[in-house]
Amino acid sequence: MRFQPPWGGAFRLQTVVHRKPEALPVETVEAIRTTILGSPLLGESNLSSQFTGTYGFSIAFRREAVSQVTSRFPAFAPFLEAALLPDCDAFLLNPLLIQDGRGVEAHIDRSLEFYGAGTGCPVAVSVLYVQVPENLSGGELRLYHRGKRVAALAPMPRALVTFRGDVVHEVAPVSAGAPVLSTARISLVVEQYRMPAAQKAWVPLFDVRTRTGARA
Repeated sequence: MRFQPPWGGAFRLQTVVHRKPEALPVETVEAIRTTILGSPLLGESNLSSQFTGTYGFSIAFRREAVSQVTSRFPAFAPFLEAALLPDCDAFLLNPLLIQDGRGVEAHIDRSLEFYGAGTGCPVAVSVLYVQVPENLSGGELRLYHRGKRVAALAPMPRALVTFRGDVVHEVAPVSAGAPVLSTARISLVVEQYRMPAAQKAWVPLFDVRTRTGARA
């Protein structure tokens, strides 16, 4: 799978998004689900205001610290192995839990700008659907370019979706099927960046954050 970098010239529709159904085994995804829901880190999202009302936590790391991430969160290792693009060297990993009445407003991911202005948008964003409630209504992923919708993807259990990091995207509000956190629409997301050395130096080797602050 090849992605045209955000800084690489003309927009090509065929490279916007790729979806792989049933990307990981049932037991692997269940282990990820259990880790997320059982984590003491889980709380109101610490991401931008577009994520208000959602839940999660975030892990910033550089390529050389992948082993630290998988040591702290062993269940996430198969996802990272499947999702990380070889040319990327800095990442923001976060579980995202969305209940009834909530969604994610339109935005472009720039989460690593928390650590230093100018880090820009990622090359790509990868999403694993960890839990899709059986009676879910809403919650589709919508992608836009120049104000035009170019994709609308309903969440599929165990699917791995990767899309270009320079497109505007949103998650439509969940209208039914996820009344409490344990039944939420759950995804595991990784923003994937490629940075010049000077900018990458701003990104911590490994940093876990919650809404209440850093949790190393």
